[in-house]
Amino acid sequence: MNVSAINTYTNIYKNPVKYNTTAFKGRDLLDLPEKDVIEKIKASVTPDNFLGQGTEAEVYRIKGTKYCVRIPYLAQDINRFNYSKELTPIDKINHVVAKLGFGASIMKYFDGIVPKWYINNSHNRYNLQEKIADMPVKSYSELLHQIADAVDNEMIFDFSGGNLIVNTEKQKLTAIDFCGITDNPRPIRPLSEMYNVLTSYGSEEKTGKKIFDKIVDAGLEEFKPNKIPCMDVELFDFIDLALKRNSDNNSHKQGDMTEYINKFLDFKCSVAERLRELRKLKKQEIMDKSVSKKLEEAVKSFAQLIKKVH
Repeated sequence: MNVSAINTYTNIYKNPVKYNTTAFKGRDLLDLPEKDVIEKIKASVTPDNFLGQGTEAEVYRIKGTKYCVRIPYLAQDINRFNYSKELTPIDKINHVVAKLGFGASIMKYFDGIVPKWYINNSHNRYNLQEKIADMPVKSYSELLHQIADAVDNEMIFDFSGGNLIVNTEKQKLTAIDFCGITDNPRPIRPLSEMYNVLTSYGSEEKTGKKIFDKIVDAGLEEFKPNKIPCMDVELFDFIDLALKRNSDNNSHKQGDMTEYINKFLDFKCSVAERLRELRKLKKQEIMDKSVSKKLEEAVKSFAQLIKKVH
């Protein structure tokens, strides 16, 4: 338990209520009266239920439920919170199920591992990344759709290693922190963001390549015939993804780097040209199914090309 969490607990909740948790058995927290929800939260803000912290808030598991509570460092007395289940699309993207005011909220709880836990433990980090690399493309596609849904609502993923929950048993990747585009203006690069967060703090070469290939496959799933892409095709940043992978892999290269870089620049030009053709063809196919076969072949060809990145 870190000092910050203990201080928040002792300063804001000096006398946590001893609540009989058995009273909630078989009932969802959100179905309870407001006063019972608040009391349950107060009883849960203890060191034993601490899940983690960010730059603005700490998160605690609400014991005996499928929820957690986010409490900002500057939050007021919990007895002054205004409980509300009126949510915006932005709230839902951030897994909020109820708001408490002052930036505090009740959120869905997800079982799993946060990559940030292994920032200083390469052995455990590499083991986790190997499990991520072995997940099906569907797992990657679901993460991509989360990021795309946020973009539709003018939000972007804060792709740090502390903002992804990896459930290896259920083969689930869950992004947990999105912010407004205007609050953090930067280029929208969903595929690169996926690669960055899935290989947080460095990865082994073989594992990194497997993850790269799975991200490519997830992206190209959206280009297949008879499918409406999860976001504008112009936002599929395959070139930036390839550049990121190449940059990571360059640190392991030996020999004539000038020759290697020149070859990659030629490769980048080929990818850019083929990507323009692929985007154009996908836009056409949405309205004209007669090009579906041509699109299918283009997707396969592009996959073969971009996966030449080591």
